[in-house]
Amino acid sequence: MGERPEGVQALLQPVRALLLRDEAKMALERLNFLVHTHAFREEEQWLVYDYYATCYYKLFDIENFRRYQWACLTSPKGQSMARQQLSYSDYLFTLHYFPNVSDEEMRQAHFRYQQFTDAMEKFDHPLARHQHAKLRIGYLAAELSENVVSLFSIQLLTAFDPGRYDVYAYSVRPVEDRLTDLLRSYVKKLVFFPEDATPHACAQSIYEDEIDVLFDLDVHASGGRTLLVAGEKPAPVQIAGIGYMSTSGTDVFDAFLGDRYCDPPGLHDEDFAEKTILRLPSHLCYTPSERVLRCRPTAYVPHDPIVFGSFNNFFKITDEMLAAWREILRRVPGSRMIIKNSSHKPNAMKVTRRRVLAAGIPEGAFTLEDATGDYLARYADVDIMLDTYPYTGGGTTCESLYMGVPVVARYGRRHGARFSYSILQNVGIGELACRTTEEYIEKAVALASDKALLTALHAQLPTMMQQSPVMAANAYVRTLEACYEKLFASWRARKKEGK
Repeated sequence: MGERPEGVQALLQPVRALLLRDEAKMALERLNFLVHTHAFREEEQWLVYDYYATCYYKLFDIENFRRYQWACLTSPKGQSMARQQLSYSDYLFTLHYFPNVSDEEMRQAHFRYQQFTDAMEKFDHPLARHQHAKLRIGYLAAELSENVVSLFSIQLLTAFDPGRYDVYAYSVRPVEDRLTDLLRSYVKKLVFFPEDATPHACAQSIYEDEIDVLFDLDVHASGGRTLLVAGEKPAPVQIAGIGYMSTSGTDVFDAFLGDRYCDPPGLHDEDFAEKTILRLPSHLCYTPSERVLRCRPTAYVPHDPIVFGSFNNFFKITDEMLAAWREILRRVPGSRMIIKNSSHKPNAMKVTRRRVLAAGIPEGAFTLEDATGDYLARYADVDIMLDTYPYTGGGTTCESLYMGVPVVARYGRRHGARFSYSILQNVGIGELACRTTEEYIEKAVALASDKALLTALHAQLPTMMQQSPVMAANAYVRTLEACYEKLFASWRARKKEGK
């Protein structure tokens, strides 16, 4: 084939335009046509696969999405190293949706990320650069705006001890909102890197601020963009966690933020590339959004018949979960379920409806709803929330409990499969966390039959949440600050010894 003067990006532009308009089916048809009528070069194949992955993501076909993600990754010719890293982070994130991914497969997939950070130039950190009167703490996020990660990081950015710490906040996306305005009044420096900033330029900026401890709040989430920056080790001590549910897979981080329930000593230490797991009472500190704080739940009366709910991302709903929900609905006569998406995705409603019906849940037994801005009102229509597995709830579990709705959850061995377990234990209703699917079914059915307990839980859960370690902001921040001090002191000691 001769030279293609317009370039492969121009050739694929009509596909991109259709995807931007959420016309994924037409985009896929156009892409198929281009593949059948053009001989793409070897160095262009990765981009073709990447477009296929995007089409299937928007079509809500997660199996083919994962398949083409992998095809993109295994066609590296023509891709930059940074582009490969972003693709690999996306792939690692996707693995959490699949119940058939074993602990060993998950571990090894993450540990392979080390080859990327091994190839990156790292910053040098002489002791002389880190002699500040106050410890400099940096927080690196995909966005410093209102999102699910901000619900668990806002206290770190506002409740710190200003007499001992200077806090710097960095966002790899220039997205600002009301939260941004709040942060400006607290932090020493707030940086929004331009869209066209290279990861190295971002890392250089952090390095020049002489940050002592850098916390990557997103890691492989949000496309792994923060990890591209942290991978150059712009701070001598680096921590991963909160926004991502597994190890970073790389030794550029010294520690991973966990807790005593997600990460009991000896349970899965080998799953982490980080040398230290920081086991707090709760690794999540939940701060309700303004919308939640403004919401005043009405007096609860159990529905007759009982109404179950799931307000999680539809991608988290596996066939195994649907089978469990079908059995719960069968065992609680007349009960029904509200299945509401946590974020709008094209084609999610159509595909999920087809899957729910195929699982044997009758049309009249469920209501399927897209994400809406007024979703908080729907909590009043639910008696019991049913969590997803193996990708469990975090923000949705906290929000549900804060709104007074009990959550029945399954948990597994991995850190990311124990988020709801940790939250339920810390709030004081750990008996609603289940080891097996059968236990999950039985406890949901038993709770549905106990109207007195349901009434008590709906009344008491908001207060139980507020008084639990999950919302003990001051204790949480002080404990984590002590971890920062210890990690930094350890680095200084090793540095003095020439290690």
